[in-house]
Amino acid sequence: MNNIGYLIGQGLRSVWKNRLMSFASLCVLTVSLILVALSAVIMLDCGIILDNISDRNEVSVYLEDDADIAHIGDVIKSNSLTQSVEYISPEEGLRKMMEQYSDQRELFESLPYNPVPPTYMVSISDLEQIDTAVNQFSAIDGVYKVNAPMDFASFINDIRSTFTVIGAVLIIALGTVSIIIIFNMTRLSVFARRKEIAIMRIVGATNSFIKTPFLVEGMFIGLLSGCISWLAVKLVYENLYILFTQNLGMWEALGMNNILSFSQIGWYLLAGCCGAGALLSVIGTLLSTGKYLKV
Repeated sequence: MNNIGYLIGQGLRSVWKNRLMSFASLCVLTVSLILVALSAVIMLDCGIILDNISDRNEVSVYLEDDADIAHIGDVIKSNSLTQSVEYISPEEGLRKMMEQYSDQRELFESLPYNPVPPTYMVSISDLEQIDTAVNQFSAIDGVYKVNAPMDFASFINDIRSTFTVIGAVLIIALGTVSIIIIFNMTRLSVFARRKEIAIMRIVGATNSFIKTPFLVEGMFIGLLSGCISWLAVKLVYENLYILFTQNLGMWEALGMNNILSFSQIGWYLLAGCCGAGALLSVIGTLLSTGKYLKV
């Protein structure tokens, strides 16, 4: 127990004794964690936004005039790809069209008959299966046409894939940079204390006894950088959240009405920042001590 307290104390004192190197490690790791944390939160929000947009993506199923409307509705509802169904009668469809094109209302009123067919507006549960849904709906008796925004669906899926790749590359790149920086900083710290380490070897210190203060030093810097990066992300994100929620009507059109508030993710983010900081520091320290201490 005394040994553990001594090693922890040595590690913490080492942070102050090598404060310039510790400060440099702290800065680099903090910046990396800020960028990684912001990237992760933005990725989550982008996923929510894309889900909101895709949820509004509907397939229009136009029926023939003499079609069995109720039967077709039951078939569409029973389809495994169907999320929700809304029936629009020809009268309601014409009314909505007249509201949408109010400046051409007289033109619609002069029509000899209602050109709007009975229609089912169908939301698809999986945007990637929209091709399959269109083919299945088109094969139903009484359906003469199915409209679906195929290009839009492809665009949404491409954006989702791109964000995933960019986020993964950014996280891996920043994590690697952090490990390399900590590796080099620990190597310099080991070199600066080479005489002390040599004396510890002579008196019979074990490998773990020599390495532990370096690990404590690394973990302390990692946890501290995690807390600082969390505070920075909190400040930035809360201001961005206020910006996006002040004029909600405009952002709802872009699917941003359900983005995460910081209170929903704050504790998870704190645990993630501190855990990632400590882990990266420990990995960098272990690699450095394992190679350069030769213990």
